Amino acid sequence: MRAVEALLMRLLGRWRVLVLFGLFLLTALLAIPAAHVGIEQDNRSMVADDAARLADYDRFLKLFGNDEQLLLSVGHTRLLEKSGRELLSSLAERVAGLDGVTRVWSLANAQHLVPGRWGAEPHPLFNDSADAAALQAILDDNPQFKGLLISADLHTAVLLIELEDRRHDHDYRRLLIESLRALQQEYAGHTELHLTGVGVQKNDVARFIDRDQRVVLPLVVAMLALLLVLIFRHPSGLLLPLAVTAISLVWTMGCYGLAGLELNTITALLPPVIMVLSVSTSVHLYNGWLQLQGDDAQRLPLLAGKVGELFTPCLFTSLTTALGLASLTISSVPAVRHFGLFAALGVSLAFVVGMLLVPVWLSFQRLIVDVRRREGLGFLKRILEWIARLTLRYPQGIIVVTLLLLTVSAVFIPTIRNNTNLVAFLKKDTPLAIDTRSIDRQLGSVNTLEFMFERRDGKPLTELADYRTLEALVKQIEQQPQVAGALSILTLLRPLQRAESGGEKLALPDNQDELDVLLELLAMSNDPQLSNRFLTPERTVARFSVRLPILGSQQTATLAQQILGMAAGLGGGRYQLTATGSFYQVAVDSNNLVVDMLRSFSLSLLLVMLSILVLLRSLRLTLLSMIPNLIPIIWAAGVMGAAGIDLSTGTAMIGAVVIGLAVDDTIHYLVNYRRVFRGEPRGAVFATTTGTGRALTVSSLVLALGFWVGCFGSFWPTIYFSLLVGGTLIAALLCDLVVLPAVLVLGSPQGEEVPE
Repeated sequence: MRAVEALLMRLLGRWRVLVLFGLFLLTALLAIPAAHVGIEQDNRSMVADDAARLADYDRFLKLFGNDEQLLLSVGHTRLLEKSGRELLSSLAERVAGLDGVTRVWSLANAQHLVPGRWGAEPHPLFNDSADAAALQAILDDNPQFKGLLISADLHTAVLLIELEDRRHDHDYRRLLIESLRALQQEYAGHTELHLTGVGVQKNDVARFIDRDQRVVLPLVVAMLALLLVLIFRHPSGLLLPLAVTAISLVWTMGCYGLAGLELNTITALLPPVIMVLSVSTSVHLYNGWLQLQGDDAQRLPLLAGKVGELFTPCLFTSLTTALGLASLTISSVPAVRHFGLFAALGVSLAFVVGMLLVPVWLSFQRLIVDVRRREGLGFLKRILEWIARLTLRYPQGIIVVTLLLLTVSAVFIPTIRNNTNLVAFLKKDTPLAIDTRSIDRQLGSVNTLEFMFERRDGKPLTELADYRTLEALVKQIEQQPQVAGALSILTLLRPLQRAESGGEKLALPDNQDELDVLLELLAMSNDPQLSNRFLTPERTVARFSVRLPILGSQQTATLAQQILGMAAGLGGGRYQLTATGSFYQVAVDSNNLVVDMLRSFSLSLLLVMLSILVLLRSLRLTLLSMIPNLIPIIWAAGVMGAAGIDLSTGTAMIGAVVIGLAVDDTIHYLVNYRRVFRGEPRGAVFATTTGTGRALTVSSLVLALGFWVGCFGSFWPTIYFSLLVGGTLIAALLCDLVVLPAVLVLGSPQGEEVPE
């Protein structure tokens, strides 16, 4: 510590101005990339790094094009009458003319096949001579249209909007969706339009992130300012922590920008999290400065001594927090890795900035001699004294109550579901949530699972047995209760066969020759794009899309595995089925969260324990330090189970994040406990709880309330993350002030020496 104090004396002397200038210059330079951090428009960083799965998806896109369809529903009580048909045709034409739209599928341009003189003849569904009754008869005869382009009650039609594959153009989707929503407003007086789709979800996520940055960050600043004023009641007590917070945020986001990264639903938490975490070191340093007593002429040596005393615990609390966050870098999801890496960087930078700026700033200030200001809030002191007496009087009772709460939590933990529901992420009154639920209610489907069906020997799908196998598989799939329907090459072949043969049933042909004719007719049709949507021109790969209602990732991933299992038993192993598509990737990534969470939490726990062992050099105290930190996490898991909060991308990070944060108070408590211990644990507990407890309470309240500001965000996982982390930190504070002292009293008989 003497070396640290000697360095601090030089820092507080002739280096003061140089330090301030360096901080200002570096902040000004990093403010440029920090100000230009963009918002991710395509959610690509939310997809896990699974090389095989990504290769399958890239292959799918090359073979069949973009799978991000938009759905625009049109509600009209007389949809099949002339007024409804004209409305639908007008909308389809206008949407087809928008930039980025490759094709619009709707009743307005749909065709049905009828027997003709020379075989099947395509007839437009909408024509001037058809009336509502005739159209209804046609729809009854062509069930493939129902649930896809029109609802069963014939009051809602859908425009399926196919988009160009512009993965590197981040603006076109936003402009297209703005145009579609302008149409919604324009037609609001004539009909009810609803818009949804993966593209809309990605667009709105980016918009909500931008909104949260503008709303949540000022609220965090306001909350921090209010707390600091109430607690310290001195201008420097407000300005110093806020200055450290601002500089740390600029430095971190500047590095984030220099790395070429953009904000997504996970890393959007970085700014508020960094702002909150940056306060801890400065609060402890400032609280230590308030306790200084002596001649003001000696304030520099006194300040250097106090900072030297706090340097090690502050270093290790920052280290454990950073290690807890850094454990997230082993996640398979890039967004989670980036959050963990840069949050850990932010905590580390906040320690450096705090250790430089706070002592230098305070070196210019006179010591506070007003005892009331030095002690701060009197009621906090009285509460801490009451807590200390409680732990000394009833240590056994405290342990019993703690164990009872753990037992209750353990009952609810198994009820936690690993489930991600993109629509459920949004608040119910958002336009996307309203539109998606409306379309799902009318059509019964808003999402699709994509599959590629091919022969293992690589030969084309030209045999009748190939299509009979596909038909058997699709039939099994459509019998699943979650499935609204399936689209495949069979959707084209069966109506074509009926029209060619003049039959009445929708069925595959009876012989190979008829199948060959049908495949050739599809290839030579005036609209080959339609058949290429389901079967590659070489006929080596067939695509089929399983239409689903609003489902969570757990149900979706389970269904996908069931379908893959069905395919494995068909055709004697001749065929290969591959699940893919953007919706499938979200489902699988979410189901991998539990494994990622356990890995991150285990690594975080190991690193934190090793850090504490290095600091305390006592295995016994290291193990004791884990008690007040694991208990709140178990409680939080129990709350998740009892409240029905799903494990999602946001909530899965709680354990790894909290273990690094919660242990900070434990480190400060145990370091001070060892310092004042004189062979009698009760006196050391009382002195530590009433002394160090003040800084612990202040820093924990600041952290918890800072996280709780995230409850004003737009996404439920973000809200749950903020709420649970803040609540867990308060629970950890209570454990440090109540449970840990009780354990120390019961586990350290009078006269027992605490190891140095």
